[in-house]
Amino acid sequence: MSVPSAAVGQSEADLRDTYRQAVTAARKGQFSRSKALQESLNNYPLAPYVTYHRLSNSLGQVTPRQIDAFRQQYSQLPVTPLLYQRWLKVQGKRRQWQRLHDRRYATTNAELKCYFVRAQYGVGEKSAALDATSVLWSQPKSQPKACDPIFAVWRGTQRFTQDIVWQRFSGAMENREYVLARYLQRYLTGSKRTAAKAFYELRRQPQRLNWRGGFATDTAEHRSAISYGVRRLARRDAAKAETAWTKFQSSHRFSDNNRQMLNDHIVVGLAKDNRFPSVEQRDSLSSQFVVAGLVDAAIAHQQWAELQYWISQLEPAQLAKTRTRYWQARAQQQLGGAADFVSLASERNYYGFLAAAQIDATAKLQALPRYRMGADEETALLSIPGIRRAKELFAVGDNLNGRREWYQELDRQDAKTQRLLGYVARRMGKLFLTIQTANNADARDDLALRFPLAYSSAFNAVALRHSVDVNLLRAITRQESAFQPKAKSSAGAIGLMQVMPATAKLAMRRGNLSQVLGAGSGRVIEQDLLIPERNIEIGSYHLAWLLRRYDGQRPLAIAAYNAGESRVDRWLKKARSIPTDVWIETIPFKETRNYVQNVLAFNVVYQGLESLPQGVLQDDEWATPAG
Repeated sequence: MSVPSAAVGQSEADLRDTYRQAVTAARKGQFSRSKALQESLNNYPLAPYVTYHRLSNSLGQVTPRQIDAFRQQYSQLPVTPLLYQRWLKVQGKRRQWQRLHDRRYATTNAELKCYFVRAQYGVGEKSAALDATSVLWSQPKSQPKACDPIFAVWRGTQRFTQDIVWQRFSGAMENREYVLARYLQRYLTGSKRTAAKAFYELRRQPQRLNWRGGFATDTAEHRSAISYGVRRLARRDAAKAETAWTKFQSSHRFSDNNRQMLNDHIVVGLAKDNRFPSVEQRDSLSSQFVVAGLVDAAIAHQQWAELQYWISQLEPAQLAKTRTRYWQARAQQQLGGAADFVSLASERNYYGFLAAAQIDATAKLQALPRYRMGADEETALLSIPGIRRAKELFAVGDNLNGRREWYQELDRQDAKTQRLLGYVARRMGKLFLTIQTANNADARDDLALRFPLAYSSAFNAVALRHSVDVNLLRAITRQESAFQPKAKSSAGAIGLMQVMPATAKLAMRRGNLSQVLGAGSGRVIEQDLLIPERNIEIGSYHLAWLLRRYDGQRPLAIAAYNAGESRVDRWLKKARSIPTDVWIETIPFKETRNYVQNVLAFNVVYQGLESLPQGVLQDDEWATPAG
């Protein structure tokens, strides 16, 4: 076996190469070679990670003495508690109950909780373990398979009752855990099973509340179902919900709190249909849920007098929000009063930019000057142990553990040091980390950190080729991935501009992009979308196509980029050529609503950073096209 000699005189590149070899050997189970390579690393910051990888790849053989020694020696590493947690789970799988019982601690990890309870049962503390199992089983969400054995034992005891099953079933329904709710019905019998089946059907057909006799009997189970169904139906058809609730509130014994809550949902539902409460009813409506719902409905229907009144009923914390202040000023504007947009127009956010546009003022960025970091300052920051390890982890390609080290160390530093570390992250080319670090430091005005000007040559080229604003492309990318070239979403979107493979295929065909990208077959694979230049090309063409489809209306194209054209088309049919700020505010998907607002605001920031001030909405964008 050949290994490098002592690390004296080894270059940084040599040390990194030796480390990679040591980790590779550990992963292959070549532990002797891994140890020998590690010995040549001397004081290299990542030397402890070689031990970590050896232990990770042999957890089944790791003794308590070994895991405790690692924990004691390397307590400062963020991977240490994670390794220990994985080791404990191995002990659970091997039914080392006494060992697990001796090492129990408070944890939020559901699988480990299950093993701890099983260990408690396994060492003879059966009653206490079964009591703890009741708590685990009652959670309104699916539990790990590690819980199944103790659940099977628990279900054979008197603790397993129809009431506790119903409690979990109704909790699952309220939390939209419908797969679990369907599964739980098998444990219910008699009237409870019948009630659960009817309750479950309300998720798709809340109008069943008005079917003859469905929930006529006044039972606790039926009251739970009615409460769920009325709230759900109020969002779809408030008039039908009101009819059902009128019937049930006189025939069933609901608590005062339940009655008020359901009345509030009916009121909000009716307001969404443009049926606002009468002046006489106003005094009975005081919950912030109903007030906020009536504010939203008044915006949607441009009922400015209603909006002005209900905003006045918000709590001080809500009144102080920029959203509230903007719509309060809009109501004043429409009612002919003095609209106070000026105080809001100085703020750097979506509503501040809207307010500036309302008074034809230039959006104010209020950016801090770019910080010039000296070499000595950077050297001192990079000498911080956690940052030093993070840098090396990034250098050897271990981004996950690099981020873990970075964030752990970041939490230990004061705000000033955190901000400076943002500049260190930027110099390392870790733009997502740069943005996150600036946000963590509350360096909101350091726009050089929070809004990187990256991939400029690629963005400039596609902006020219597809006739789209380069800063809009940057704004989309900032929102989509925060400049992570290898980002992957749970939905399957990939890369800088978070392009779906199916969208990429369509864009390739529509734009004949194979010639530009050099993809002879025109076929797009995942690896193509991980290449920044290709991702930018495809994502930019798709955005340009959407802009053409929606006649240059950026809010519509941005919404379609996030939610798809078919959804935007459906939303437009209900729009009736309303003001665009109102249309954006009423986008049904909260994610898409925030997305559009963020991208429009980010675009203003990027324009401002290049001394090209632009309003959040252009002149022809203030009204959506007729649906």
